[in-house]
Amino acid sequence: MAGNGGIIGPPNPVVTCTQAEVIQVKTSSGDFSATQPRTTSVTALIVAGGGGGPGQRGGGGGAGGVREISVPTTGGATIAATIGGGGAGGPSGGGGASGTDSTLVACSTTYTAESGGRGGYEASCAAATGGSGGGGASTSNAPGAAGNTPPQPGNSGNAGGTGNCSPGNVQGGGGGGGAGAVGGNASTSSGGNAGTGGVGIAPTAFPGQPFLSSCKVGGGGGGSGSYGSPVYGNTRGGLGGAGGGGPAGNAPDGPITGETGTAGTANTGGGGGGGSVFYPGSGSPGAINSYAGAAGGSGVVAIKEPELPAKAPGVWQMNTVYCQVKQGEWVYRTVDVDYLVIAGGGSGGAGNGGGGGAGGMVTSYCNSCASKLTINGGTYDITVGGGGTAVPYPEGTGNKGTDSTFSTITATGGGAGNFQSGDTNEDGGSGGGGSAYPGAGAAGGAGNTPPAPTALGGPQGNPGGAGHPGQQGFGGGGGRGGAGSAGCGTTGGAGGTGAANSISGSPVTYAGGGGGGADGTGGAGGPGGGGAGKSAPQNASGVAGTANTGGGGGGLGNKPGQTSGAGGSGVIIVRAPGSTNVSVAPGTNSVATLPGPAGGCKVATFTVSGTLTV
Repeated sequence: MAGNGGIIGPPNPVVTCTQAEVIQVKTSSGDFSATQPRTTSVTALIVAGGGGGPGQRGGGGGAGGVREISVPTTGGATIAATIGGGGAGGPSGGGGASGTDSTLVACSTTYTAESGGRGGYEASCAAATGGSGGGGASTSNAPGAAGNTPPQPGNSGNAGGTGNCSPGNVQGGGGGGGAGAVGGNASTSSGGNAGTGGVGIAPTAFPGQPFLSSCKVGGGGGGSGSYGSPVYGNTRGGLGGAGGGGPAGNAPDGPITGETGTAGTANTGGGGGGGSVFYPGSGSPGAINSYAGAAGGSGVVAIKEPELPAKAPGVWQMNTVYCQVKQGEWVYRTVDVDYLVIAGGGSGGAGNGGGGGAGGMVTSYCNSCASKLTINGGTYDITVGGGGTAVPYPEGTGNKGTDSTFSTITATGGGAGNFQSGDTNEDGGSGGGGSAYPGAGAAGGAGNTPPAPTALGGPQGNPGGAGHPGQQGFGGGGGRGGAGSAGCGTTGGAGGTGAANSISGSPVTYAGGGGGGADGTGGAGGPGGGGAGKSAPQNASGVAGTANTGGGGGGLGNKPGQTSGAGGSGVIIVRAPGSTNVSVAPGTNSVATLPGPAGGCKVATFTVSGTLTV
């Protein structure tokens, strides 16, 4: 042991900076931006151009090869991409062309995705092999061509389907192969369809990217059909495979009028659809309308640099660690979380009182103005604010709700509803409803007080409604989604509407304002847990705000023996990545794992104060 109590070891640097995940996409040939300093490998998606579809009675174009692989590189390296083009579609009486390869070059090593094979047309222009093979022509029941040819590590590709020409001139081409499945065979029965293109695949490292089609790349093109009973069998064209494959002319999703094929979608490597043959009448077989095939879709290349955490490798002296921690320079495990923090709602006033304001509501979830909160691994105190307690008749201003807090995020309790003889406002997350006295009437309390910045999920809420001057209709409390309504004559104002949020996995509306009390008709509670106000003729207490919504309580009319509505308690919800270990205390609180994509996520819900450990 060293004299300072630390373990003797070599000096080591603290790498305090993290490196963010970065995705770059090339839809046309060129260099990616230089990699980040700590990058040693990238995940690469390389998709080649799809094969073109031929004219009449041909097979669909095969999808371009799809490779999703790990590629070694270095920090600051330049990675080059060449984007393969889709093969040309064939004329009405001819075959199409195969696509072209896509490549990625990193550290002088070239990685290639093979082009999609052309769809077959007649014996003179058979289906071609490739990343995925083209579909076979209808003549001689030609088979589709092989995929993954030549073989490439990590390539996804399949063979095209078989064409058909059976008795009665039932003719259809096979579907082009897709990255996820072989192309479909053409039907042998009149009234059936030509081969459907094979489906593509969803790249695991690049979900949600804009170049995806139906979340996939590498769909095969649909095979050609011929239609025109009774001289020829009625075979409709094949649909394209999901992932950018183009449908053939006269596919089942369109009219039967004679059509060209549809091109594969750009930057998916989808195969092109074949052109149709259409016999408009029942006369001579020579009355033929033939249509051209379509081009394959171009390819795409994308890379993803991984997120790299800060680190402190090796053996450390204890005093060095102490100094690093004290100065805030030590390495911590961090987690980016979404949050929804809602304070307790205010209670309504009693004796013709205004409605309570909703508890303040701040959130980062689906909020373009607020980022996720980055927290260090550890245990955090969670404070769930309570609703303001109810006030009995005769007269009294309601009680404010209490604040909810998580880490650096605070939501302010809802403002209290005023009462008949009051002349002050009650500000808060959302403001309480105003009174009707003095004769000029009183405005409702201010919302978003103190202000919560938009970068931290604000604003918190809205103002309460004013009381009606000289009358006994009191204002509704404000809500997160809107201000409380003013009283009108002897009718209480409605509570302000709350706001919906889906952080828990499904939409829930929170933080509605309480309805104002009145001498005639109490105001409705705001959607999101706001309690309704009550009037003297209703002979009932104001309705409490709903628990764990932060809803404001309803105001009470001039009725002895009753109380105003209490405010609803708040709630805190924290949503973390699915790979995070999450626990909560006490057991009243809960942790749920939501389904995918990408492994789902953990959702910790706090209905009472406790602790969160990540």
